[in-house]
Amino acid sequence: MKKILVVFSCFFFFFNEGFTQGINPEGAAVTSPGPFPNSHFIFVDSVMFHYRTWNTQSAVHKGKVLLIHGFIGSTFCWRENIDPLVREGYEVIAVDLPGAGFSDRNLRINQSQSNRARLLWEFLSAVDSSDTSKWNIVGHSMGGGTAEAMSLLNPGRIKSLTIVDGMVFMRNKNMKGSFVVMTQVKETNKILVAMTKKRVIDFGKLRKVLKGLYGYVPDSSVVRGYLRPLQIEGSAECILNVFANAKEVQHLHSDSLNELPILVVWGKKDHTIRLMTAKPFINAYPSIDLKVIPGAHHSPMETDAPVFNKYLMEFLKRNN
Repeated sequence: MKKILVVFSCFFFFFNEGFTQGINPEGAAVTSPGPFPNSHFIFVDSVMFHYRTWNTQSAVHKGKVLLIHGFIGSTFCWRENIDPLVREGYEVIAVDLPGAGFSDRNLRINQSQSNRARLLWEFLSAVDSSDTSKWNIVGHSMGGGTAEAMSLLNPGRIKSLTIVDGMVFMRNKNMKGSFVVMTQVKETNKILVAMTKKRVIDFGKLRKVLKGLYGYVPDSSVVRGYLRPLQIEGSAECILNVFANAKEVQHLHSDSLNELPILVVWGKKDHTIRLMTAKPFINAYPSIDLKVIPGAHHSPMETDAPVFNKYLMEFLKRNN
């Protein structure tokens, strides 16, 4: 038991520094009311996606942007970044990854980066089938790795890649270690689910988690924005499923990113995913536009939005 608690404590160090699936045709929209005025639901490969759209009805747009959140996040994470994109005329889609936000809570969904990337390309094909123009992909934290995987899986449909304090890789690999094994064992998984509910899906505890990610105590409205989707039944199980069910479905190597415009934004004080862990990736591609924001922690697109938005808009303008 002591070993279990020690390993689980390491899991929570990462933080500190429902809808029911029905029978729908593939690509069919779900008409049930959404959590936001611009919410949409769609079934893709038997997975229900929640997503939000801006400027999608415009006859002419400057470019297309897909926003992918990170671990325990949702479309709410991009609330400080939408307006500048919309004002500049970009078509914007923010998506909730499977198992997160208001998307599907099915534990059978493979949570590997390559499978998430595959599902997101199928998702984009379903919601944007009439427009063949390329996408600007933006991903934060875990979603940064998903954004990279999308770029590698389908480079012909990518215009640019932006990674924010992301889980970048040179080669994608299956997750290993004692904690991963614990999430896969029924008895220990039950213990971890109970601890996740207690230590994450609770207003006070979540505020502490966000303090570690922000570098300061967030206000109550922000905590509620994060907590709302986490209170959907099955969320704790899906948090652990990121580790328990994540076998890569395709081997990927970052070599093919050589010709792609890439912006990497990092908080200098990020102790969740330290900049040094991304150095091999950054050094491998001298053309990467690296922006380090002094004083920022793990979520600069939220905590340092004016600076982040300036970097993102300048980068997109150069490449669209």
